Parts: sequence; structure tokens; C-alpha cells
Amino acid sequence: MTYPQNPQGQPQQPQSGPFPGQQPYPASQPLPAQPYPGAPQQPFAPPAAGQPYPAYPGGPGVFQPKPNGATAIIAGILAIIGGIFAIISVIVAVVALSAIHITVWEIYVSIVVNALLIGLLFFGGIGLFLHKPAARLCTIIGCGLVIAHSVLGVVDTGVMAAGYDGGARVLGAGIGGALIGLIPPIATLVLALVKPTAEWVNYRPGAPGQPGAYPAPQGW
Repeated sequence: MTYPQNPQGQPQQPQSGPFPGQQPYPASQPLPAQPYPGAPQQPFAPPAAGQPYPAYPGGPGVFQPKPNGATAIIAGILAIIGGIFAIISVIVAVVALSAIHITVWEIYVSIVVNALLIGLLFFGGIGLFLHKPAARLCTIIGCGLVIAHSVLGVVDTGVMAAGYDGGARVLGAGIGGALIGLIPPIATLVLALVKPTAEWVNYRPGAPGQPGAYPAPQGW
């Protein structure tokens, strides 16, 4: 078999490339690299020499540290102690009513207030251990009720002692006792209001973004 000759008399060699007018097969073209879902759009640039690598940005499912529950636990303990004192106050008031056999509206008010405090402070104290936002609210309301009841008691004592000899001493003793008695409810109120307690009661183990949680599923 002979190949056709060119004008110079030399035989032509067959072409190894595609025939004239023939387009390359599409599959033979390299495909551009496609970023995977969720990949950053900007190209990665290594940091300069001596510079640390940037931290990976947080997102759904990133583990966060558990909040500090010291303030919530202390507030819960103080609230439970306050509930115990409320039970004792109810018992003392009932015994006093059965002993004097007369109607004293201050004692009835004390029984009603302390009965409310039993529910508020016990639920609030136990609920703070269990991350209950409603327990924090009940603790705040209970402490405010204790403070208001103590202040009204001092005012009532001052009014009653005003018409008697030595009333100033009685009023001074009442104010001193009230100030000492207000230390636990005020401390409990402050501990229940601070931000770490709010973070503690809003913490949900196993929720996205918290320890023990599985990362949120990504759409493909």
C-alpha cells in the first residue's frame, strides 16, 4: 500500500489527530472541580509564616461547654431551706391561733403567705436543679413575697408599739430581727436573677449546639 505523495514528492504520513471538522467527544473534556455542599466559597489561603491557622467557624451541632450551675444550685438550696421555714411558720401560726382563741388577722395573713411560700420555694428550689425556667420565676416571686411580708411585718409592729411605753425598743428589736431575716431571701433573689442561673435553667442536654447533641443534618 502506498501513501499519497506531497508536491515535493515525499509520501504523506497519516494524521494522528482528529479529522478536519471533527469535534472532540464531550466526555474527553476535563470537568471543572465542584465544591461539596457547605464548603466555603472563598479559596483557602495558607497563613503567613509564624501565624496560627484560623479556627473553624461554629455552626449547628457544634459542641458548646455546659454552663456553670453554681449560682443556680446555691439558690435552689436556699429556696428549699426557705420552704422549710415556711412550713415551721405555718405550724407556729396554727398553734398560736388555737391557743389564744381570738381572731388576729395578722396571723391569718401569715398562714396564707407562708402556704404560698411552701409551694413557690419548694418547686423553685427543686426545679432549679432540673433546669426548669419556671422554677427560676417561682423562686424570684417567692423571695419577693418574703421580703414584702417582712417589711409589712416591721411596719405593723411599729404601729402597734407606738402607743406603749418602751415601744421604741420593741420597734428596734423588730427592725433588727427583720434585717437579719432578710439576708437569706435577698441572697436567694440575687442568685436567681444573675445571668449564669438563667443560662443554667435554659440549658437542655442533647439539644443542638450543646454537649451530647448530634450534629444537625446537612442538606445535599
